[in-house]
Amino acid sequence: MKRYAMSALAGAMLAVLSGGADAQTLRLSTQGNAPHPWLDAAEVLKAEVEQATEGRVKIDIHPGGVLGNDATALDEMRMGTIDLLIGGTQEATPFFPQFQLFSISYLFPDEATFRTALDPQGPVTEYYRQVYRDADNGLTLLALTGGGIRNLSNNVKPVATLEDLRGMKLRVPGSRMDAEMWETSGAQPISLPFTELYTALQTGVANAFESSISAYVGAKLFEVAPYHSKTQHQFMVSHITMSRFAFDRLSAEDQEIFLKAAAKASVTGIDRGVEYDASLLEPLVASGKVTVTEVDKTPFIEIIRPLHDKVAAEIGASEVLQMIRDIK
Repeated sequence: MKRYAMSALAGAMLAVLSGGADAQTLRLSTQGNAPHPWLDAAEVLKAEVEQATEGRVKIDIHPGGVLGNDATALDEMRMGTIDLLIGGTQEATPFFPQFQLFSISYLFPDEATFRTALDPQGPVTEYYRQVYRDADNGLTLLALTGGGIRNLSNNVKPVATLEDLRGMKLRVPGSRMDAEMWETSGAQPISLPFTELYTALQTGVANAFESSISAYVGAKLFEVAPYHSKTQHQFMVSHITMSRFAFDRLSAEDQEIFLKAAAKASVTGIDRGVEYDASLLEPLVASGKVTVTEVDKTPFIEIIRPLHDKVAAEIGASEVLQMIRDIK
């Protein structure tokens, strides 16, 4: 509580230094490098907020993890020194364990279900807003968004079957559930921040990872992992989160502006993820820099699906798992 009070004081001081409620410049952190749905969503959020507030509130976007990895940025947001973040739910699980649900492979059966689940006015998003409120850790969820379908990449050989994956040192974020999922599939999980992945692949600390195609291309990971397998195991769920200090400084009218802007940014993040999945790999394949392998997903699904209820129960997310299953 003492730390929280000191952080609140720091947030108030920042508000004064930035001109108070009449003129604010907020810092938005994201690990995405262009082209990436997170950056596109950030640009929409920025444009919508600045237009609706007539420039009273401005947003500076800091891409590429220059303000730190997501875990660092979220901690800074709790202290009020970073205001906004758009990132993957995987790396936010230390703060919100219920986000581990979205690390489950083959959770969403199709894109339509995925889009409905992430509706900013829908029950799944409201469930996670309540998770934020219950955590009471200085963060506010504005919206959930997408980021593309996640696939497997490596620098050893083409992977088309479970047997091909066996024994590979596969990078996972900090989520224990991510590690369990891939260990069940035969890989050897290695926990690393995404910002350290390129070097880890160069040095042999890791030789495989899973990511969206946007991240694979935007972070130039194809340079150190040219084998790309279409496991299509996960519709990536991302979050648009705001420091509670920054959110509470806003008037009620401006808070509503942010929520509406985040809803538009949410749709953009999903749409761009779909678009990039369809277009970004083609030039790399044509130039011979990337080898794409089709995967028989059935064995992967048969191994992972039985874990869904177990994982949801362990993290207290059975309710939201059922919400997703009930989507028609």
